[in-house]
Amino acid sequence: MAQHALTDSAAPRFRTALASAIAWHDMRPRAALGSVRGWLWVLVITAVFFWMSNPLVYVPGFHLSLEKSVLWTGVALVITLPWARLPRVPLPWIVFHAATYLSLAWTIDPHLTDYTSLLYVKLTLIALAIAANCEPAVVCWGMGVGGVVVVALSIHAYEEQMWGASQALIGGAEFAGVGTNENILAYTLSISLAAILAARPPRRLAFAAVWSVVVVVNGYGIYLAQSGTGFLTVLTVLLALGLVRAWPVLRTRQRSWLLAGGGILAALLTGGMLVIVGVLGKELSSFSGRAPFWRAAWDTTMDTSPLVGSGWGAVWTHPWSMVPLNEVAQDIYDRAGYSLSHGHNLFVDVLPELGLLGVALAVLMIAYAARGVTRAGLHGASTDPAAGRLAVLVLVALLVSGITEPMFTVPLGWWSLALIAALPRQRVLIAHSADHRALEHEAPPTLPREASSATTH
Repeated sequence: MAQHALTDSAAPRFRTALASAIAWHDMRPRAALGSVRGWLWVLVITAVFFWMSNPLVYVPGFHLSLEKSVLWTGVALVITLPWARLPRVPLPWIVFHAATYLSLAWTIDPHLTDYTSLLYVKLTLIALAIAANCEPAVVCWGMGVGGVVVVALSIHAYEEQMWGASQALIGGAEFAGVGTNENILAYTLSISLAAILAARPPRRLAFAAVWSVVVVVNGYGIYLAQSGTGFLTVLTVLLALGLVRAWPVLRTRQRSWLLAGGGILAALLTGGMLVIVGVLGKELSSFSGRAPFWRAAWDTTMDTSPLVGSGWGAVWTHPWSMVPLNEVAQDIYDRAGYSLSHGHNLFVDVLPELGLLGVALAVLMIAYAARGVTRAGLHGASTDPAAGRLAVLVLVALLVSGITEPMFTVPLGWWSLALIAALPRQRVLIAHSADHRALEHEAPPTLPREASSATTH
């Protein structure tokens, strides 16, 4: 009886101790923009963003860029170890990573599937480490300044006539950027532009000027890329930003106002798309000729392994994973009548490798990221409006660019999606801690400046 009594009393004590440890962890402030720790993380995120863009002009292989990203993130964690926070991992990412490793059981190339699965685990861990330890404003600025670095080094490489900076001699783009492709440059800068716009201009004149420079430089880089998808993405991001800004007013108006506003937005988007595509001479009806290739990828997947695909990372070749020609890819090429290195679509790049299961998981992950917007909010009275705005604008950039680019599988796209999904869920629970103290009839302590700033954006 005494033993049962000890066991019954130990369980509540353990739960209390665990709850106290979690509350202590959640009270640890993330790095704020105005602190030394915050500026350190801005520097790290800037560097990681640049390396995630796969700058082959400067770094001959993404495995080297990934090593640098892991190293810099690790160094930042060590330097800020007294304030370090453990990340809360989004459940859909756990499920997806499990699916990629499970595909080792049926993949057509176990070595490539194992290599690719580990690569994406590393990308996720880098994103989670940043989300757990940085306030959203720090992330916004780091990604925005990362775009400035991409533009500056792209211009430098072009002026110095470095390998890959221009593809004009082989019939490609005149200005290809550090990633050796104008479309890569465009979607990279679309993400960084979305991030800095989510931060909003600071009130201080000097910082507002810096913010404006970051916006203009990113926009100039997209102009230099001359990518139709890039222009369309920026237009959509700007329309989404306008809708976010106007929503507090629009939501109080009558339904006719909302319908009129929706019609205007649709007209602007359609008109802008037609102008962009018309000026650049792109084909609209088949998405620059990719639609037949998407159909071929679908037909091949349905005939080979429709539910689970042929193995993660085993079919398509990418600049970050040079997969040799295989029977699945060859069948897609034969059906399409031409070859592309990969599916050139957010979902088509997943389909042959993880089948309908992988596509369903990708949709779930995107929906999970979108759901975080309602958790964080978008405006001043919300829980974490900067995280909400960052999620909305970056998600728009990923989805629009993903019409013709593999934004779910490209390292920068994967890292960005994991980052915006994790940020609203890292819980700097000052409100939770206050409720806990109220239950314990304790007076709330004075919060550190960084912790206080976590509640205001």
